[in-house]
Amino acid sequence: MKVVEADEKNRILEYLKKDIANCIYLYLDILNYGISTDNVTVWMEEDHQGIQWIMMKYYDSFQIYSRNTLYELENILHLIQTHRVSMISGPKSIIQQIEKKCGLYHASYGEIFLMDHYRKIDSGHPIEKAKEADAREIAELICGDPEIGGHYEAENLAAQLADRIRTGTGRSYIIRESGNIAAHSAAYAETRDIAVVGGTIVSPNYRNTNYYLLLSNYLLQELLKEGKHVYTFAVSSKMINYHKLLHKKCGEYGKLELIK
Repeated sequence: MKVVEADEKNRILEYLKKDIANCIYLYLDILNYGISTDNVTVWMEEDHQGIQWIMMKYYDSFQIYSRNTLYELENILHLIQTHRVSMISGPKSIIQQIEKKCGLYHASYGEIFLMDHYRKIDSGHPIEKAKEADAREIAELICGDPEIGGHYEAENLAAQLADRIRTGTGRSYIIRESGNIAAHSAAYAETRDIAVVGGTIVSPNYRNTNYYLLLSNYLLQELLKEGKHVYTFAVSSKMINYHKLLHKKCGEYGKLELIK
């Protein structure tokens, strides 16, 4: 195992690009931010056959990917025990192996979809593109929902959202009610031709509205108009069934959330 150096960035990206749906955050974040920054560190294991696995720490989370079946987890478990991040995500088969060896985390599993269809919904309700100053309120809304925000700390998530808005490596759209953010949806990460959508949520006070569909469809339309391939993740059976009606399944993933 070694920390990846900056001059190995292109090699890492070529490895990830061959199976992008199953390592999308790894690929997009390394492409956007590089190999080593204040908030990004990348490790890899390799042998005579080449790269065995890649693991990235981004803020307070790990993303891991391998095209191989992993049985030797000693170095991976060492990184997990050393850093105690809030979340670890990766292909389902890898997360299942880590779950068996690591009692610090609670596991959940879901599916990855390529979003290439949307419903046309007309509404006169204004939809805004969020600014950096909105990041904290968005983060608090997301963190109030255990399913999509349970592994985040609001301050940490707000910093990530603000960074992505500021650098153009992500975007958020919001609906306001009485000056407050009532609903939100985001491209959590994006490049010129790829985006991953998440964080779609409606405040409990407005769950009887159509804001969820309005925002999620508006964001998808904007991204598809720009020619992007758009991916999303679903864990609950409700959201998996929703996406199966509209979109193409392209992978399975798992996530481990630190037990607090």
